[in-house]
Amino acid sequence: MKSLKKYLSCISVLLLVSCHSELDLEDYKKENGKDLLTLNSLVRDGSRVQVKATSTYFFSDIHNEPDYVDNLDIVLDINGEKTEKLTYDSSTHLYASTFIPEQGDRVSLSTVYKGQQVTSTDVIPRSVGIEHVEVERQGPLNIYTNNDYVVTYKITFTDPLEEENYYFFQYDRVVPGYDTSIGVRDFTHELVFQKLADKVRSTLSDWEPYSPYGLPFSDEGIEGKTHTLIIREILQNNNNELARETRMMRKLQLYSISKSYYEYLVSLLIVNSSSDSGLAGGLVDLGIAEPVKIHCNISGGLGILGCYSQEEVQLDVFSVVGKF
Repeated sequence: MKSLKKYLSCISVLLLVSCHSELDLEDYKKENGKDLLTLNSLVRDGSRVQVKATSTYFFSDIHNEPDYVDNLDIVLDINGEKTEKLTYDSSTHLYASTFIPEQGDRVSLSTVYKGQQVTSTDVIPRSVGIEHVEVERQGPLNIYTNNDYVVTYKITFTDPLEEENYYFFQYDRVVPGYDTSIGVRDFTHELVFQKLADKVRSTLSDWEPYSPYGLPFSDEGIEGKTHTLIIREILQNNNNELARETRMMRKLQLYSISKSYYEYLVSLLIVNSSSDSGLAGGLVDLGIAEPVKIHCNISGGLGILGCYSQEEVQLDVFSVVGKF
């Protein structure tokens, strides 16, 4: 393999200089990690356990699709008792159980890959119910244009006492292509996402709570309390097009997630935020910020076994605040 040349711009505190370094990566293929098994599984109560198994590859090699591992004996344990060996489906590349776990179950996976024992354990958290939802509308306002509207969702739930609890919240259309298009999701006015920002800013100092889907959060600052999430949706009313909509159905989803799944999502959030072309991403690439490791809870391998349960409320915003 020819040497891989990577040119880096280097920042000096006193002087702006440019430099380059030539890296020969061939010897790194001999390092630990060459023959590790990657297991990925997200387990929800009321659904079969499904696991995807792949082998690692060197990042500079041409790699068009995952290297699926289809000859494993993956054993599922529930609450410390062997339950069954998962069955492999070659059409989906998934190992699957017939057993369906419930909330509170301790889920364990184990297998052997190239003589290495590979195991992981996680617990399906109990769901936290959505107790009440309020919806308000403001506008027209001058946010992106001079004819924008803000829909504010207030979602009330109670965090269980004397537990470390972790969550993920998102909202979306119920029927894409039929319901009013989703606007800009605004998480910046909510306490729990400011707490999340404090965590992310230990690596990315200027990060603000944003996602085109949803965000994870912990119960820091709301431990054991009844709390109301304040989430906004900013709608642009170009050419008064909102007046032509007939309904605005939304599904509000509150996931209770395991700690491992939370740490995994936060690490992904940091990596994805630092991989863009902005200043923060550039500083991480140059090594000025601390590099991020994707959270893994697979012993003897890589990947994630994450568990979750879900509560969902659907509503027509127009039925609450009226049409535009």
